Amino acid sequence: MNNRIRELRKALDLSQKEFAEKIGLKQNTISYMEKNGFTITEQNIKVICSQFNVNENWLRTGSGKMFLENEKKQKEFFDIFDELSPVLQDYLIKTAKDLLDTQAKMQTDGNKT
Repeated sequence: MNNRIRELRKALDLSQKEFAEKIGLKQNTISYMEKNGFTITEQNIKVICSQFNVNENWLRTGSGKMFLENEKKQKEFFDIFDELSPVLQDYLIKTAKDLLDTQAKMQTDGNKT
């Protein structure tokens, strides 16, 4: 797991200090975490997975994909949504509903052929 934490941090293009700040720890704690043999607490595993949308199974065992892609996309979407003005949030919601309608029509048209 120690090597996977280093791999994750590098995949996120974060320094140890930046990584630590995002999960409420100090840089030297991340340094220790990345060293073989250092035990990583359950709480730190949960925080890392939550903050960076990491697949907990991957972090623990190396199996599966590093990131939970759908959750990562949702977080990105909601972060953007939160930055928009209320008028643009309403517009985005309307646009998303229009996209759903378009998708439904495309699927219906595809079933007719």
